[in-house]
Amino acid sequence: MEKLTNLLKEKNVDALLVFNIENSNNATTRYISGFSGSFSVIIFTRDRRIIITDSRYWEQVRLETEFELIKFSGGQKLVDLVADNLEKLAVKNVGIEKGKISLALFESLKEKIDVNYVDLTKELLQLRAIKTDSEIEKIRKAIFIAEEAFKKTLEIVKEGITEKEVAAYLEYQMKLLGADKIAFETIVASGWRGALPHGIASEKKIEKGEPVVVDWGASYKGYVSDLTRVFCIGKPDQKVIEIHKIVLDAQENAINGIKAGLTGEAIDKMAREHIEKMGYGEKFGHSLGHGIGLEVHEEPRFSPTNKGVIEAGSVVTVEPGIYLPGEFGIRIEDDVLVTDEGCEVLSSLPRNIFVI
Repeated sequence: MEKLTNLLKEKNVDALLVFNIENSNNATTRYISGFSGSFSVIIFTRDRRIIITDSRYWEQVRLETEFELIKFSGGQKLVDLVADNLEKLAVKNVGIEKGKISLALFESLKEKIDVNYVDLTKELLQLRAIKTDSEIEKIRKAIFIAEEAFKKTLEIVKEGITEKEVAAYLEYQMKLLGADKIAFETIVASGWRGALPHGIASEKKIEKGEPVVVDWGASYKGYVSDLTRVFCIGKPDQKVIEIHKIVLDAQENAINGIKAGLTGEAIDKMAREHIEKMGYGEKFGHSLGHGIGLEVHEEPRFSPTNKGVIEAGSVVTVEPGIYLPGEFGIRIEDDVLVTDEGCEVLSSLPRNIFVI
């Protein structure tokens, strides 16, 4: 609340307006208010905390937030209700997230109330990038749940099991261990499908000797984890072992070099240069990592294009990979907390190939 109030003062904004319309999944709402429902509008000023929602959430909102509730009913237009309340507050400069609302909604709002709209999308993302101790503890728990579920899943893996069966059991175990839900669609990609960085689990049966890339995460009290490991039923061949070693060394180079004050570009380079040196630069096409928190992809980024400085308190993935079309892929991913001195690896699973 204090950081947000300071942001409004800094930008000379009288009120922040946050829309979370059905299925928009705007995490800013939960970050500011604690409300986890799928429909709301927040009006945040330096001395007022207002949340608008409908009858489905009138009880839930009282449990999750101390914001002042304004009830929305089907007999009125939402944009009219929002405009009326902004007019009552006599605001002149209103902060919005242009990246989170539709053009139609924005144009309707401008027609109803003529104020100066200030886009705060970037500033709000930067605010969320630095995690509080409470947020970090929730991420730790989400990581623990994901890791324990993976260990249990390896116990049932056998030759001939399908990727979908592995994913379903892993997701089931995460929920048994306390996850609110899965953080994202689980990736289980075996053999040649491992060369698909986002190879969602399919009906393909897992064969003996082929590497299987598993990318999964849990959500706990709204905060997520994001991990990737490789397992193999039976001993993998030498090329798989060699590629895995290159990726592992690249990841360790980055983890050993990460610290606050470096740019996202510099950290990405620590891993990318090793993969390039080993002759596989063109086979590593994505960025090294992304922030996690209320969403799976947040700021900051370890990326060749991010010249911004990474600050202490950021929680970011480190996930180099090599993808060989028609053969296999290898990716190793861990979640790290950036500190002034370096980083703390929050995940604890071994990074070797799990041979079953």
